[in-house]
Amino acid sequence: MTRTTPRTSLLASLALLALCVHVGVPLQGQAQTERRVVRIQTLNVYDILYILRGGSNSLAMMRDDGVVLVDSQPAGWTAPLLETIETVTDQPIRTIINTHAHRDHAGGNVALATATDIVAHANARTRMATYAEFAGANAKFLPNRTVTDRLTLFSGPDQVDLHYFGKGHTDGDLVVVFPGKRIAHVGDLVWPKAVPVVDLEAGGSALALPETLARAVAQLTNIARVTTGHDGGPASSSNPNADSATRSPRTLTWAEFQEYADFTRDFVAAAREALAAGKTVDQASATLQLPARYKGYDLSNARATIEAISRELGR
Repeated sequence: MTRTTPRTSLLASLALLALCVHVGVPLQGQAQTERRVVRIQTLNVYDILYILRGGSNSLAMMRDDGVVLVDSQPAGWTAPLLETIETVTDQPIRTIINTHAHRDHAGGNVALATATDIVAHANARTRMATYAEFAGANAKFLPNRTVTDRLTLFSGPDQVDLHYFGKGHTDGDLVVVFPGKRIAHVGDLVWPKAVPVVDLEAGGSALALPETLARAVAQLTNIARVTTGHDGGPASSSNPNADSATRSPRTLTWAEFQEYADFTRDFVAAAREALAAGKTVDQASATLQLPARYKGYDLSNARATIEAISRELGR
């Protein structure tokens, strides 16, 4: 069985040269030179899995029967997203996996009419159903398959395992694993080398996040690389219209992912200790003591996360 179209095979070969394609459309009401750009890059040599960097990070697996898209980007990013995907396949998007409910990862669902299978955690679907953009006829763009613990899609080299390890960024964060490719996509559970971002209103928990990541470390096996929902700290998503070429694209090694799990544990422990000593949120964030191994981590979001910890502790 041929796994790619002839056009895909040719362009996938070009990807061996670390192909990066920039496709953009001008923002409404702005100069022609200001463009939304989606960058595409292979994750495995001779493979059909790509990372797409635009308003957030997506993954796309190019199957013969259609594209599997992990996260649909924010609303307004559909045109450059589709144009970029079309550089490597003629197939439409058939499956969408939403790692969580936030609009910068699920907002593009409503513009992807070819998707027939939309998958998310049950909590994420419940939250998405409250969004105005999914009301009325657009309810068809809500997830029609939900995960509570684990779900497997496809088989063989294209197998995709969806895991829920517990609360963290929200209460519906999926970890998307491609076991045949030794890649895990963790969405916004991880902010590389930066303090985690927790949305309490979306059911997230700073206190639970270290245990959630510890379960992922303990249960996932044979993973070589980890991709994330954003490339850097929280500032990287503050301006989703910025050219993604200005960011620092990277994937994490398994060792770096383990270190990040340790970081969240040590960060939460240090914050709890400071708050228990009577410090205010401002004082705790200004005097936070962390092990030297985390030198170089971006602590710009420390106050917001310590405030979340304080709220969870009822202070």
